Amino acid sequence: MIKFFRKIRYNLMQTGKTSKYFKYATGEIVLVVIGILLAIQINNWNENRKQKIAEQEILISLQKELKNNKKNLSFYIAKYKKQYNNGVFLLSLFYQKKDTISNNTLDKALGSIEETFTFEASDGVINSIITSGKIEIIQNAQLKSLITSFNGSVINATQEVVNVQQLLHNRLWPAIDGKINSANRSRTYDGFQDFPKGLYTSDYNWFFNSRQLEDIIANITSWQKTIYTDQKNLLKIIDEMLLLIQQEIKTK
Repeated sequence: MIKFFRKIRYNLMQTGKTSKYFKYATGEIVLVVIGILLAIQINNWNENRKQKIAEQEILISLQKELKNNKKNLSFYIAKYKKQYNNGVFLLSLFYQKKDTISNNTLDKALGSIEETFTFEASDGVINSIITSGKIEIIQNAQLKSLITSFNGSVINATQEVVNVQQLLHNRLWPAIDGKINSANRSRTYDGFQDFPKGLYTSDYNWFFNSRQLEDIIANITSWQKTIYTDQKNLLKIIDEMLLLIQQEIKTK
């Protein structure tokens, strides 16, 4: 093709048709420029197509991870809600008559608030997106921001669990040791129904007339309320991320 164009230019020069030569040369340059621009356009289109495919793959993996996190987090939220309600129930019994409430009911309520649960988020996909730089492939600015701050959001939702653990280990259990039967409370936990029955009866009259224990239960319950609220906020963030992902998948 190049030889063909050269031959035409040569013939035009040999025959003295200079003006036609320059017109032809100009046209040839224009054609070359158009060819280059077209090649660049095709290359850009191809790169954009590759990026869109890569983004879709990332979004689908992220969606799967977040759905798994949502399922697990919802389980813990239900647990903390139950604990908070049991804590409020116990607080309502201080300095009140409890003749109609069985020790088994009280064991269940107290045993409930003694459990601690730590939500551990699956973050392999999120960490990979951030550390590999693939986050730049994601076009939605709001989603990028939520991905970047996700680990911080998880910490905010789980960091207060240690406060409950410290109250249990350092204050509640030492205070009730030998007064409120630990074996009978343990029998109320899931999977502990076959645990040996305690040999002495818990003294709940003493328990519900103790100012110290009222304060301890109040502190534990307030922290569990905080954890419950923080984890509900994290669930909202996950729902927001899932909604944005679904919108991005549908539009591309």
